[in-house]
Amino acid sequence: MKNFRKSLAAFSMVEIVVALGVASFTMVSILGMLPIGLSNSRSSTAQTGAMNLITAIAADLKATASGATATPRFAIVTNATGGQTYYFNEEGTVSSSLQSDSRYKASVQAVLMPSTSETVQRVTISWPAQASAPNLGGSADVVVSQSRN
Repeated sequence: MKNFRKSLAAFSMVEIVVALGVASFTMVSILGMLPIGLSNSRSSTAQTGAMNLITAIAADLKATASGATATPRFAIVTNATGGQTYYFNEEGTVSSSLQSDSRYKASVQAVLMPSTSETVQRVTISWPAQASAPNLGGSADVVVSQSRN
């Protein structure tokens, strides 16, 4: 009579411990990168919003009719040579004073070019709106040339 033994295929305890160690190491690494990814996502969202706002302000300045004293969309004063500050919320609604829902601060400074018929507007967007200069989350600048003819 022949003795037949069934061979059982199974993992040993050492193999299971090693597999759990490798899995836990990778999970800890992935969870460690999560705050960095969230921070980068938040930062890129703020930068995108600021660039969209700069584009809207530049288009508003360019769409202003000659002789007009304020832009049609945001009512930015176009002939003031001193700096002006405006505050914008998430939806792009403008306010001349800091509100509880203000997200961006826009500083607009006009420079009248006497030898030409151009006005140069320097627009600076910074966020968050409540932050002072050393504590800004970020800022962006653009210079818009506006014809006065």
